[in-house]
Amino acid sequence: MIPSMKVQTVAAVLLLGSLAAVQPARAEYPEKPVRIIVNAAPGGAADSTTRVVATELTQRLGQPFVIENKPGAAGAIGLSEVAKAAPDGYVIGHNNLATFIVGALTAKHLPYKIDQDFTPIAKVFTQPNLVGVKPGLPVKTLGELVAYAKANPGKISYGSTGQGTSLHVLTEMLRMNSGIEMTHVPYKSAPAAESDLAAGHIDLMISNFTSMEPQVRAGRIRALAITGPVRSPSLPNVPTVAQAGAPYLEMVTWGGIVGPRNMPPAVVKKLNTTINEILSDPKVRKQFETMGSEATVGSAEEFSALIKADTAKWGEVIRKGNITVD
Repeated sequence: MIPSMKVQTVAAVLLLGSLAAVQPARAEYPEKPVRIIVNAAPGGAADSTTRVVATELTQRLGQPFVIENKPGAAGAIGLSEVAKAAPDGYVIGHNNLATFIVGALTAKHLPYKIDQDFTPIAKVFTQPNLVGVKPGLPVKTLGELVAYAKANPGKISYGSTGQGTSLHVLTEMLRMNSGIEMTHVPYKSAPAAESDLAAGHIDLMISNFTSMEPQVRAGRIRALAITGPVRSPSLPNVPTVAQAGAPYLEMVTWGGIVGPRNMPPAVVKKLNTTINEILSDPKVRKQFETMGSEATVGSAEEFSALIKADTAKWGEVIRKGNITVD
């Protein structure tokens, strides 16, 4: 009886071994091209930083990471495509404070829920904004802007990247705190609004550093303040909003990478680890610095915690200001 059981056991082991031998090895992610949806037009911080990361991911993981720009609806068009994608890691997307948090909090209806339909993968960068005016506007400081607006009620027009985005909310905070009246002109992208600002079609815009800074340096836009806690080395003469007398406008935005909900933890881990390696590379950090951004490193769990914290923080601001999408 015992020898027979031993023979059966050996036979079973041999059978399992032979089956394992013919099983194909599980392919490592990624085994085909990956789409990265950027919910903004080319030229801004979202697009520029994500392109750097995509290029490095392609080189390090051996498959193309292809950028697809899908702006519109305050970022909701691109994010909606990410939310609806299969959770296999082959469609991921850019998210940021402006569109992912503030846009969701001010929108009345969205085809997704930020706390349920996405998998946070990695935070990528932080960046301040610039308060800019058209060169022809007779103001050189934030205080002079407020005084001019009070003397000319309703005559100042300001651009944003859409109703309910963080740039809209920030400008509304300026309006509410200073007691001025302005006309809102929403655009589909920051570069489009900045082009109209430089051309004198609108008077004011608070926009991301990456896209506005070249226009400022070229003299096409006059910067009145930066929304970060310190001045920028590339624009040392531009004061912080606190120095300009408007500390309530201080905001450092962030951008990151998310995927659909229920992504495999192993895929999330691989992407997060590789992105952190990319963002730790001195060459990449220098590239980010030239764009006015700071590369950040952290776990997917830390990124998820940041999203929750900023949802609570900005939710309070938006409720107090009663700011919603028209």
